Amino acid sequence: MPIETPAESTRGAISPADRAQDDPDHHLWRNGRLWWIAFTVHLPGWQKERVRLSLHTADVVEARRRRDDLLHRYPEERGCALSLRIGVRAARGARRAAPMRSPVAA
Repeated sequence: MPIETPAESTRGAISPADRAQDDPDHHLWRNGRLWWIAFTVHLPGWQKERVRLSLHTADVVEARRRRDDLLHRYPEERGCALSLRIGVRAARGARRAAPMRSPVAA
């Protein structure tokens, strides 16, 4: 029985394949020479759990394949729902510039 999360109740479930169109490396990061996956799952009782796992590969194409397989299998095997963010992530180091204030009141 799938678990409905607050996000899914308003916009429907989002598949990992849909996310790949926005960012092919979503939920992936490279730690040393190996690729890792990071995602959040919703558990019964409105609990959340952050999952961080090594994909045991240095090849980004293989890491994407393993990520897609893991994101497909994980909710079914663990009885939880994935929590995927929508949209393209900001570039690293990109910060919003705050408007400058004059030190002298006008």
